[in-house]
Amino acid sequence: MANILNGMNTLLELAKRNLDNAAERLAKANRDAAQARDQEKHLQNYRDEYIDQRNALSLEGVTATDLQNYMLFLKNLDQAIVSQGSAIHQYDEIVKHHLAYWQKCQAKKRSYEVIIERNQLQMQKLAARREQKQMDEFSSNQRRFLSANNSSA
Repeated sequence: MANILNGMNTLLELAKRNLDNAAERLAKANRDAAQARDQEKHLQNYRDEYIDQRNALSLEGVTATDLQNYMLFLKNLDQAIVSQGSAIHQYDEIVKHHLAYWQKCQAKKRSYEVIIERNQLQMQKLAARREQKQMDEFSSNQRRFLSANNSSA
């Protein structure tokens, strides 16, 4: 029983290590997703500021080439924002994957803990039964000894 418990403790340690690694990967994935969202916000803010600046300058008059360049640059910004949205979606999927793996590791660790707790409880019950049996035998032997001494006297 003690050998099984040692083996289970080894498995529990491995499960804890896997859980820690999974937690680190999940934290990194969350940081990457948050960073991607921040980048998207920066791109959107830059686009809004650029439009405001361009609108202010256009009041003074704009050449056709400037307007064409403006439209092209705005189109590129919009594409960058869309691409960033796709990247965010991919990061969110990675976060989901790492979260599921972390939950799986957590469940595995918990199952080892439950098995170890049950084995420890079973070992305690066996020890208590063994102790009770020894106490009963001692008591029985003592009664026999006392009755043998009383009958011989």
